[in-house]
This record gives sequence, C-alpha cells and structure tokens, in this order.
Amino acid sequence: MTDERKIREIYGYGLKSVLDEAAERIEATWREKLLRETADLKTENALLMAQVDEFSRKLVEATDRNEKLEADCNERVAFIEEKFELDTASLELENNELHAANVRYLSRAKGLGRQVVQLHAEAEAMVDEIERLRGERDAALKAQVELSDALLAQYDLMAEVAALKDRLAVAEQRAAVAEAKVEVMTQMKGE
Repeated sequence: MTDERKIREIYGYGLKSVLDEAAERIEATWREKLLRETADLKTENALLMAQVDEFSRKLVEATDRNEKLEADCNERVAFIEEKFELDTASLELENNELHAANVRYLSRAKGLGRQVVQLHAEAEAMVDEIERLRGERDAALKAQVELSDALLAQYDLMAEVAALKDRLAVAEQRAAVAEAKVEVMTQMKGE
C-alpha cells in the first residue's frame, strides 16, 4: 500500500504537474496574446489621441482665425460706419454752405438785375444824348457850310464842332462803357 500510495502520489503528481504545465503554457499564450492585443490597442489609442490632439489644435487655430476674422470684420464695419457718419456730416455741412451761397448769389443776382435795369436806362439816356449830340453836330456842320464865307464865324463854328466832337467822343465812350456793362451784366444774369 505504501507503494500504491507512492505510485498514486507520483502518478497524481505527474498528472498534476502536466496539467499545471499545460495551464501555465495556456496562460502564457493568452498572456502573450493579451499583451499583444493590449499593445495594439495602446498603439491604436495613441494614434487616435494624436488625431484628437491634431483636430483639437486645428479647431483652436480655426477658432482663433474665426475670432480674428470677426474682430477684423467688426473693426471694418465700425470704420465704415464712422466714415459714413463723417461723410454724411461733411455732405450736410457742404449742402448747408452751398444753400447759403445760393441764397447770397440769388440776392446778389437780384441786386445785379436792378443794376442792369438802371444801367440799361442810363444807356438808353446816353443813346438819346448821342442822338441829340449827333443832331447838334449835323446842325453845326450845316451851319458851318452856310457860314463858310465868314472866316471868324467859321473859326467859331469849328471850335464849337471840335467841342461837340469831344463831348460826342466822351458820350460815345460812356455809351460804349455802359453797353459793355449791360452786356456783362446780361451775361452774368444768364449764368
């Protein structure tokens, strides 16, 4: 019985040893497989984390870019609004100045219109004066022809004609000046 027990112990020990060894091999195989799969999962996880980091970095960059664009747009809109307000104020001021200038010019034009009427009346009076003086000159010339036999009378008449000619020249100059004024005033009124 001792032998039998001994055999059983050996046989049982041997079987136990074989089972333990097989279990250890299976465990080692599974452990190795699990370690490989764990390493693969860690590698895949590291790649995914790298992609997440890259996407996060790109998201931050895109957000920064969007914020800069928004700030730039807001700044441009503010500049445009400010420029619009300044331009509008400038145009209103210019419009007011133009309106005031227009009122002044209209007032001046009315005054010039009155001056034109007055100068026209003066010119007509000067034309009448010229006609009268021409009549006087014609009469003097006629009288000069009739009184040509008397030298003294002729000299007197010649002196009178010369004086009339001077007056006529002065009157014609005044008439020419008046006509020029009338023409300038008419042109200014037309503008």
